[in-house]
Amino acid sequence: MHLKKLIIVLLMISALGCTMGKNPGWVANGIHPGYAPDQFLVGIGLSSRSRDAQADVQKADTNARLEVAKQLKVKLQSNLTSRKEQKTSLLLPQTYTSRTSMDVKEDVELLLGGITIVDRYFSKKDNLHYSIAVLNKRETAKRLASEIVWHSHNVKEFSRQSDLLLKSGDVTGALQRKIKALDHYRQYASKKQMVVILNPDAPGNSEAPPVDPYDGLVELKNSIALIPLDGNLQAGRIGRALDRPLRVKALYNQNIPINNLPVTAQFRDQAGRAEGNSVTDNRGKADIKVLEIHNTNTHVNLISVSVDWNRLVREALEQTPDKSWVGFLSGPSVNFKYKLRVPNVTHVLIKVCNQSGYSNVNATSLLHPMSVDLLKDKGFLIKKSGRSVCSGSLSTESIVRTYKRQADIVVIEKVDVDYSSRRGRGYVFRARMSVTAYDMAYGEIIASIEGEALGGANSRKSAAERAIKEVADELIPQIASRIAEGL
Repeated sequence: MHLKKLIIVLLMISALGCTMGKNPGWVANGIHPGYAPDQFLVGIGLSSRSRDAQADVQKADTNARLEVAKQLKVKLQSNLTSRKEQKTSLLLPQTYTSRTSMDVKEDVELLLGGITIVDRYFSKKDNLHYSIAVLNKRETAKRLASEIVWHSHNVKEFSRQSDLLLKSGDVTGALQRKIKALDHYRQYASKKQMVVILNPDAPGNSEAPPVDPYDGLVELKNSIALIPLDGNLQAGRIGRALDRPLRVKALYNQNIPINNLPVTAQFRDQAGRAEGNSVTDNRGKADIKVLEIHNTNTHVNLISVSVDWNRLVREALEQTPDKSWVGFLSGPSVNFKYKLRVPNVTHVLIKVCNQSGYSNVNATSLLHPMSVDLLKDKGFLIKKSGRSVCSGSLSTESIVRTYKRQADIVVIEKVDVDYSSRRGRGYVFRARMSVTAYDMAYGEIIASIEGEALGGANSRKSAAERAIKEVADELIPQIASRIAEGL
């Protein structure tokens, strides 16, 4: 605590050194007598006074450094635009165009460590902290010059390694070396511009400039082809995985399998999720497992499988690449289609049967119209009911085996109606009902519900029918909704 107070006091003494006197000239005109503009980039930063004097001074220092970086960035962008328009080879290789342009922000920020705070001032009148930061142009240019030589060497070396790997059949390794070469070329070109801005009179390097690797990388990328092998036109269910993986084969020059090439699947509107670590084997083949399908309200949907350039770049550079790499490389890709089950293309077959008990009621005539109307309201296509399925086995396997070719969904409505009691001069019947929806494509139950209800009337038949209607009114709307949700 005492140390912190001491630091604050020292900062305040430094900042308040000129408070009682006249504002120093650099506060007004940005020119410090010890740092000539032809030798230094100068930036002024300020911050309002608060209760935390240490934070105020640090904020003014940061703003001063950023002001220097901002000046350099503006100069670099202006120079880059000019070079692109003139396409001169005086300072950069002629191939240096927008294809290899970089975001200069990252390179400028790398220089923040070389920017020094040389003076501070606090204006009691304005309640403002001022800081002045400088960057020594010649010293910075000299440091960058040595880095330029290093980047130039790496461009040539990684390009050479790429050529050797390609000759040995390692296409993925050749791609990664080309990417490393291009990354060094970008930094080479960026820092060369900085040197020109900071010290135009600096002597040029006698070493021949490296060749821009961009064209070689694009040529290599364009020699890659993806061929679909399996997984097209599958049936998909919302929230479920596809049965079969999407299988592709990667070839170089149409006939050489590419090993260890990362591939990825992309869904339109992010309507799904797939494995993210798929790579080709030594036969050039890769499987991508689709883990989940989301609702698109569209019957036929696309999944695009392509080379995973983000992963390839990340592994080549051994770090997360800067944003200039995002989307820089693309293709090749191949499209797969899958059919998402939506109500307006899903055929439903409804089966109704009396299991036992009072048999003087036609349950089908009561339940089938209600079920048809509710399922049609959900958008489903209704198939003719056909004969009853009460006889024989009602196991999932037997139902799927019997009706798989007739419908997508089979709904079995089983009703058991029995006499319950007398009510005055009338009768009371109890109806027990179960409704089960079977998915023919997946061979499983997707929805099931059961319940019971009482119905009373002056006649046995009317009481039994009322009991059936009561339980149906409760169960059938629920099963219709569950079927739609379970697609």
